[in-house]
Amino acid sequence: MMMKFVKWLGLTFGCMALWLALNIMSMNQGWFVSSDIPHQDNNAFIQSIKHSLDESSKGNAVMHLITAGKKFDSYSLSKGKPVDSDTVFGVASVGKWVAATAVMTLVEKGKLDLDKPVSAYLTRWKLPKSAFNNDDVTVRRLLSHTAGITDGLGHNGFKTREQIQPLSEHLAQAKDADDGVEGKVIVGIAPGSTFKYSGGSYNLLQLLVEEVSGKTFEDYMQGAIFTPLKMNNTSYRHDEISNLAQYFDENGEVRNYPFYTSLAATGLYTTANDLHKFLSIYFPGANNTILSEASLLEMRKPQASTMGIDIWGLGTMLFADNNEGDFIIGHGGQSPSLNATVRVNPANGNAIILLETGNRSLAADTATKWTLWETGNPDIYMLKNLIPAMLKNVSIGCLVMFLVSLVVAWKKRSKSD
Repeated sequence: MMMKFVKWLGLTFGCMALWLALNIMSMNQGWFVSSDIPHQDNNAFIQSIKHSLDESSKGNAVMHLITAGKKFDSYSLSKGKPVDSDTVFGVASVGKWVAATAVMTLVEKGKLDLDKPVSAYLTRWKLPKSAFNNDDVTVRRLLSHTAGITDGLGHNGFKTREQIQPLSEHLAQAKDADDGVEGKVIVGIAPGSTFKYSGGSYNLLQLLVEEVSGKTFEDYMQGAIFTPLKMNNTSYRHDEISNLAQYFDENGEVRNYPFYTSLAATGLYTTANDLHKFLSIYFPGANNTILSEASLLEMRKPQASTMGIDIWGLGTMLFADNNEGDFIIGHGGQSPSLNATVRVNPANGNAIILLETGNRSLAADTATKWTLWETGNPDIYMLKNLIPAMLKNVSIGCLVMFLVSLVVAWKKRSKSD
């Protein structure tokens, strides 16, 4: 009798486990989601997104659709001062990807080792003592948000340039931290144990760039990235920019761009045209002097995952499988009512750039549609939204299986009696 019960229990839970695995696989592979825009129909995609932007935008926006490395089309709209492909927007965390690319130039020059403790390079500031081994905090882990830093930053920024904190003070306690977060760059989780998004990690990388290059962060970025790529409208000083986009809030009111200590994490100002130039180094067969192909490949090797899904490389997000043994890569940026996104398929040079203000997630939502249209695969944001429905299906299926198995077991027992 006991053996029969064990077999029944094993079969029942085995079927439940199989059902769970099938649902997770179907979600990850996007078996039941598809784009309503015909694949590779650029005109249909552009028209669909133009309509969406016209319907949803509360401020201004500039979009580029790029095919095989070339701009297929662009679209601009504004509730106020006109914007175009050379208008400068704040792009928030998109700057992390650009900064990470500069960090990799220092790795190529032999000035940084991805797997060496960052403490070996720092003199102006040190990580506070923690319950963990701070020497496990490496450049690789800072780039991939796996260094165990628990600052919680997000940055609100400062109202004036005069209020900007010195970087070392900001690392110790950010005065512009979001409400309810610690704002201290400390090791609160075992380095290498898990993914935790950290603006403070990029503040520390900003300091690292200055320490090993002997230059200010702004000067190094100018010489390593902006000047070689002719990104002539890109900087960290919005108060010196004449063609700056108005910054609309969700009520259509114009607000001021803040000033940041955290330049690498969130302080970049740039244009759609300049970001297209930046993306060019990730196009297949690109002839550039910024980074070697080996370094570009290293940046998009998975370094962090969640629920078994690869989500992060070295400074770049891994949005979805591109069906070519690689990923749709890029980064997004979000501040209150400001949203930017840049994504590229390294296999073919197809890409999207969207910079906007007035909405919190319009750029990200549009890029999610582009990724599904480009690859047929849901991105990490769509997958996150699919999880509740998947869990509901799993719960209902497991309950049905359990009840059916009980009925079957009861009938067999009745017959035997």
